[in-house]
Amino acid sequence: MEHNRPLAQGAGTNVVVNVYPDRVELVSGWQGQNVVAVGLRQVVDATVRGVINATLIIETNDGRRMDVERMALPDARQVKEAIERQKKTAGLYE
Repeated sequence: MEHNRPLAQGAGTNVVVNVYPDRVELVSGWQGQNVVAVGLRQVVDATVRGVINATLIIETNDGRRMDVERMALPDARQVKEAIERQKKTAGLYE
């Protein structure tokens, strides 16, 4: 199934971020049992902070802020760009 393949993926400290065409998933836990799915409509901003151990910050319109720490910079940039690209494609950016 093509629809189940993530467009971008990155890993931080105990968290894997998957970007799909309609949502962003943060998977954590010993066997990936904790999944937080956020629809692209809910994502307000995605930013990258730091260079060596980058932090990806995803902010939602309900005030949540999810920090994925200690990511490789290319992974963090790839996830951020995929989120922005999908939001532009869907016409969700102002």
